[in-house]
Amino acid sequence: MYLSLVFILLISFAGAMLESASLQNVKNYRRADMTRAVESIFAEYQKELWEVYGIFALEGSYETGSYSEELLKERLAYYGASGMDQEITRIQLLTDQGASAFYEQVTAYMENKYGLDKVKKLVGQTDTWKAGEEALQNYERDGAKTEQELQELLSQKEEFPEEENPLSHVAKLKSMPLVDLIMPKGRVMSKKSITLSEMVSHRKRNQGYGDFSDVAGSGSTISKLLFGEYVLEHFKMASDSLQSGNGNYNSGDSVGGDSANEDFSNGNRGDMAGAGSLDYELEYILEGHASDRENLETVASKLLMVRFVPDYAYIQTDPEKKAEAEAAALTLCTVIGLPELAEGAAQGILLAWAYGEAIMDIRTLISGGKVPLVKNAEDWKLSLSGLMQLGSAGENVAADSDKDMESGLAYREYLRMLLFLKSQDEVGMRTLDMVEQNLKIRYGQTFFRADACISRVEFHSTCNLRRGIMYDFPTYFGYN
Repeated sequence: MYLSLVFILLISFAGAMLESASLQNVKNYRRADMTRAVESIFAEYQKELWEVYGIFALEGSYETGSYSEELLKERLAYYGASGMDQEITRIQLLTDQGASAFYEQVTAYMENKYGLDKVKKLVGQTDTWKAGEEALQNYERDGAKTEQELQELLSQKEEFPEEENPLSHVAKLKSMPLVDLIMPKGRVMSKKSITLSEMVSHRKRNQGYGDFSDVAGSGSTISKLLFGEYVLEHFKMASDSLQSGNGNYNSGDSVGGDSANEDFSNGNRGDMAGAGSLDYELEYILEGHASDRENLETVASKLLMVRFVPDYAYIQTDPEKKAEAEAAALTLCTVIGLPELAEGAAQGILLAWAYGEAIMDIRTLISGGKVPLVKNAEDWKLSLSGLMQLGSAGENVAADSDKDMESGLAYREYLRMLLFLKSQDEVGMRTLDMVEQNLKIRYGQTFFRADACISRVEFHSTCNLRRGIMYDFPTYFGYN
């Protein structure tokens, strides 16, 4: 009897073990079915987005232009995950959280392509960029007040001469559109524009849901620099077309400029001539206006101030230029019978002269030349007499004003600084604007919408194993 009971217990235990192993085996099969189906779905990534921009994403409308999560579930069943109830518990689109998924992929792509050694050369410059931004803000606050007081003082005399007066001439220059002053001779300003309400950064977007903080990366100085290099590599800028005048895009300098041992390549910019919704894509990414002209105007105004501050700082140390400004100021103030204003007028002329020099700097940059951060006497381009001709119909500025610098920073390197100082959300979303527009216009993907592109997803599956035994499990997939 005892042996019979033991035998029955052993048989029951063996049967339970076999049942458990059988159930576990069925579970493994169902999980394998789901994993295989999910991986098959995400192998259908948007081909042009990867080939042109190096970004993986599942185009969630399946070329219909209408995003739907039901399409994902249908594809799951098609790839062998049928017989399960599927629920999407969390999903992330490229445009969610200020394009954070897109930003992460870009930085990972650039790190994998080039490594960190090259971009680390720029890390030491970021503190200088930030300090320069603060100094610029301080100048704009204090310098504008000083200039206004000076202009009010000098305008007290109605008979103050208009001719041969650098102060009044620069006042006229400031009333003119800056893009007209900086445009290289013989070059034509792009007239392209877009409708902002149609851009993914402005329109009502599809939204993902759920928290991916457990798998998401975090922003850093390195990632901002990597993203900036990506933008410089993949998108056109004004100097690309304006220096040639025919829409042929030159390779330009790469990360670190002349100080870098090796260059970043310019990726897919070489075949961009004449295509796209805007010609000045980088300027749009920085400023977000509807037209090329507006974007270039805003970028140029920022670069003008970036150049004006060091130009004004230098001219204060140049004894010859100071003496020339003082002589011109004394002549002007003697004419109006107020020689006691000569000292203040001289400072005003130096301000005006530095402003004109900054305009010449932007001309050089936009034409493909280089401008040093800090100038010396040999680097200075504009004479005081040349300042009086600047912006006039018959402008004939001295020949040395067009000289190019063998050393210094090019236009794209100044844009690198501006990109770093912009917020991640602004740059990320506007970059996606250009990605979306270019894929539609250049590559014929008219259905493409950045807010239909899936980067991460997690499914919760429920299935009936047998005899009413239910099994539920999660499956996660992410390109990041």
